[in-house]
Amino acid sequence: MNFMSDQPSESPPAQQRHSPAVFIQWLIVSLILITALSLLAVHLPERLKLLLVYAVVYGLISGGALTTLAIKLGVPAKRTLMLSIVCLVILGQSLILYLSHQRYQEATQRQFKADQTSIVIDRMLRSGEPPEDPEARKEYEQVIEQFEKAKAERRDKEQRLLEISSYLQHRISPIATLKSPWPHLFWLLELILCCLAAIWASRQVAKPEPESPIDQDRDETGS
Repeated sequence: MNFMSDQPSESPPAQQRHSPAVFIQWLIVSLILITALSLLAVHLPERLKLLLVYAVVYGLISGGALTTLAIKLGVPAKRTLMLSIVCLVILGQSLILYLSHQRYQEATQRQFKADQTSIVIDRMLRSGEPPEDPEARKEYEQVIEQFEKAKAERRDKEQRLLEISSYLQHRISPIATLKSPWPHLFWLLELILCCLAAIWASRQVAKPEPESPIDQDRDETGS
C-alpha cells in the first residue's frame, strides 16, 4: 500500500522535466499557426475586415486555438502560457499590419505609375528648344520651374502616401478622417481588444468541465 501511495507522487517531477520540451514544441507549432492565420486574415475580402470586430474575432480564434493546442500537448495552463499567447497575438497583429501596409504601398505605386501625365509633359518640354525672344524665354523658364515644383510636390505626396501613418489613416477613412496620432491610437485600441479577446477565449477553453453526478458518485464510492 505504501508503494502504491508513493508512486503517483513521482509523476509530477517527471512531468516538470518534460514540460520545457513540450512548451517549445507548442511554441513552434503556435508560431506556424499564428503566421498562417495572419496570412489568411490579410487576404480576406475588404468587406469582412470590419474595424474593431475584425481584431476581436482574430483574438478569439487565436486564443481558443492556441489554448486547445496547449491542452492537447499537455502544456499546463499557467501564467506563462497566457503571456505567451498574448505575445503571439501581438506578433500576429503586427504581421497583419506589415503585410497590409505592403499591399497598400504596391497599390499606391501602381496608381502613380499609371498616371503618365507628368512624364509626357516632361518629354515635351525637354524635347523643345527655349525660344530666342527674351520675354518668351522668360515665360518658358517660368513654366519649367512650375513644372519642376509640381513634380517635387508629387514625389513628396507619393512618399507620404507610402508611409505607415498614411495606411493607418486609409484604414479608418470609411468611418472617420483623422490625422496623426489618432489612427495609431485606434490601431493600439484594436490590439488591446484583440489581446483581451484572446485571454477570454483562452480561459474559456482552459476552464475545467464540471463533473457529472455519475462521476461524483464514482468518486464517493471509490473513496
